[in-house]
Amino acid sequence: MRKSFTKIICFTAAIIVTLGVALFSACGKNKVNPLTPDNLGDAAVTSNGGFAVEKGDYVYFINGKENYTADNGGNAVKGAIMRISKADLSAHNYSSVDTVVPSVIYSGNSNAGLYIYGDRIYYTTPSTEKNSDGEVQNSYLQFKSTKLDRTDTVKNYYLQLADNSTEYRYVEVDGTVYILYVAASENLYGTSCKNIHSYNTANGVDTLLAYNVGDVTFDKYDLTNPRIYYTMNVTDYVTNTSYSEYYNQIYTVTADETQRNEYGLDKIVEDYDAEKDPLYVNCGSLVFDGIGKVQGMTQSVTPFNGEGADSVERSAYKYTVSAYENGYLYYTRTTKQNSTAMLFAAKQSEILSEGWKPVSGNPEDGACLVRDGSSASSYIYLYGADNALTGALVTGSNGIEKVNVKDGKIGTVLNNEDRFYLTTDGQATPLFTAKHDDGNYIYYSLTGGNGYTVHRVCYDGGYLDYSGFPLEDAVGKYTPVQLLDVDASSNWYKPEFVDNQLLFPAQTADMVSYEYIMVCDLGKDGKMMTNAQIDELNDQFESIEKKITEVDDKTYENLQNALRYAFFTGESEYIGTLIQAYVDIQGKDVEYLWSEESVAKYHEFVKAEQLDEWVDVTEGRATTVKVNGKDIAANKRDYYYSLLGKMSDKDSEAYAKSLRDQYLQSYPEKPVTPDWYSTLSKGAKIGFIVGVSAGGAIILAGAAVLTVYLVRKRRKKMPTYVKRSIKVDTTDDKNIDVYSTGEDESSADGE
Repeated sequence: MRKSFTKIICFTAAIIVTLGVALFSACGKNKVNPLTPDNLGDAAVTSNGGFAVEKGDYVYFINGKENYTADNGGNAVKGAIMRISKADLSAHNYSSVDTVVPSVIYSGNSNAGLYIYGDRIYYTTPSTEKNSDGEVQNSYLQFKSTKLDRTDTVKNYYLQLADNSTEYRYVEVDGTVYILYVAASENLYGTSCKNIHSYNTANGVDTLLAYNVGDVTFDKYDLTNPRIYYTMNVTDYVTNTSYSEYYNQIYTVTADETQRNEYGLDKIVEDYDAEKDPLYVNCGSLVFDGIGKVQGMTQSVTPFNGEGADSVERSAYKYTVSAYENGYLYYTRTTKQNSTAMLFAAKQSEILSEGWKPVSGNPEDGACLVRDGSSASSYIYLYGADNALTGALVTGSNGIEKVNVKDGKIGTVLNNEDRFYLTTDGQATPLFTAKHDDGNYIYYSLTGGNGYTVHRVCYDGGYLDYSGFPLEDAVGKYTPVQLLDVDASSNWYKPEFVDNQLLFPAQTADMVSYEYIMVCDLGKDGKMMTNAQIDELNDQFESIEKKITEVDDKTYENLQNALRYAFFTGESEYIGTLIQAYVDIQGKDVEYLWSEESVAKYHEFVKAEQLDEWVDVTEGRATTVKVNGKDIAANKRDYYYSLLGKMSDKDSEAYAKSLRDQYLQSYPEKPVTPDWYSTLSKGAKIGFIVGVSAGGAIILAGAAVLTVYLVRKRRKKMPTYVKRSIKVDTTDDKNIDVYSTGEDESSADGE
């Protein structure tokens, strides 16, 4: 009895300890120290939807581009959401950051990123759930939010989607945040098609806004706009006739809409059930209806056509939405007789006004912006006073053209007042436009980098401003300039400005494998640098490599690459460690790698002694800048642009190693001391092997004899047990345990 009691006590104690440890661990895991509160109330939010969002006194950003397959267990550094105060950003204290969300922030679609509404930040992250085989389902995308002071993250998630490249926006309507998203290939009623959804984060309701749609277009610049435009084909469900070959329609809807337009389908289609198997789902409003004469068909009007469709006497139109921005809807249309896509612009204020006619509201062909708008999807439209459309920037294989709108038309003739080139330096990829102190600029990329190179030119001028006269060599705002060797990732979010500092996901020469965020300060005297100042900064930057290349490699052997290493790191100690390692490990001379003069020159570079020997410092520009509290001289990379946030320990070590491997000699390995066997002659080795083999055989034989002897001797002493069969009659009693040994089990504890 005493043993049973002891077991009970021990078992109970073990449970208590286990529960205590579990509870303690759980509390420790969930406990989060709150961050210093920001202006969480009515503070303005700017740049919602990118990888960096400003609110109040802070900038919240994604700390580098991370893959969805990375560990997302809640301790992420790379890909996590961090914040930096604007004061620290301005003071170049780029490492003074706090982690807000230690998860991998990811989306296969980089048209939308971080959003802040109220006191919460909204984002997407790979799922951490596992399937029945224990595999993490990280290809699924979860939509979540966290308080800005990091104390509260939504339980589980709002929404989880199997397609992690889903096009989406977090939008707000009347204080409620919605997830507006497009399911590109969703099978709801037996057919896979494109559908538009809106998820209400307040009540968890997912509304199907439109079923089986064509093109879907979000606002190009306002990533918080809850309105989208889309096209739909037309089908007569009474006669089961599709008119998609001839014409389609343009609709618009907002994220908060819930009312479906049934068009009386329950009255005209037999046994129609709008809930179980709807033929048509559309919460949107008809904007343009392309119905017209359909050759060979007399009854082409359906319940979905707009007012006046039954009397239309024109060709049928097919639409493609080109862009939606600044209160304009840009679209092209074709007819069965004319496949050339004419480009039109419609003011949203007109097409959403009461009494708008989707059929008769179609403009005449003569009202088009351009007869051939096939390349219009790449246009950057320009606006003047009262938001009037004034022109466009067009990128082509030769450069960037500026096209003015004259008499309601986009110019088509080059080298006059209506159409001319801003740049002629090759195929350009537009990045973004920005308004600076001295004008409006387009930032763009040219081929030749690891990702997006960064160039800019002011687009406010006229033809003569870009012709190169009269001062051909002068660098002005109408002269294209490249920003240093800045290279941004081309398959993630595009660079963004915070005040005068450019934040970019780095693909520079040393960061190709890492893609963390870097920041380049283009401010000077509180204003954005001019093109001339950027050009001077470029000359200063390029002079460093030029001067390193000019170092006499005979006098200063191996020094050039070491100086390149110092340019990136500013490190002074490792070179001494490396030299000493060769002395201690391999017994090399202290000047085996670098002469005494080379080492002295290296330290001179690091300390920025006689700085003009290493860089042509621009007149009027400081020779050092403060970065993370240290004075960085103009011959170091961090003087020009620096890491924002922090690297993970793993990446930091790999980054340091990659620079050392690229620019310095490898760390020496300790010579291997030959063992005694390798010093034997060939004959001695053969004799040794034969001897060992023979000895092994003798030992094995002796062991076998000894084993037989011991077994026989033990048998004489071992007791003999006779196995008795158990006879059981189970005819009447089926409860008897036929596997029982027949022993009294109650005596197992010896009681």
